[in-house]
Amino acid sequence: MKEEILVFHYADRAKAFLLELFRIFDVYINLNKSKDLERLMLEIIKGCEKEIKLGMNICSGIPWAEKYFEESSEKIESCLENFNSKNYDMVKENIRDVLNRMTTCAAKAEEKLK
Repeated sequence: MKEEILVFHYADRAKAFLLELFRIFDVYINLNKSKDLERLMLEIIKGCEKEIKLGMNICSGIPWAEKYFEESSEKIESCLENFNSKNYDMVKENIRDVLNRMTTCAAKAEEKLK
């Protein structure tokens, strides 16, 4: 039961960060971009990456959860690459994908708690 609570907590926490990232990114793509604004957006994405890696480290001994965090970590790295390439459609797709993985992970943890 302790494992499921940990997984749920970190998956749900990552989801909250990702939802905010998605909202902020939606505003960002409609603004006139300066270097400072671009750096700020990059740091926000990196913050989400750190949050996912934290969850991945803490849940590293839980095989079913590891997969979700590892895949999410790979996708958020792709998100950073796409952002740096200014491929904003793929950034949004990456964020959606990570959000879906974390939502599924949290739901699975919640189901296991029942």
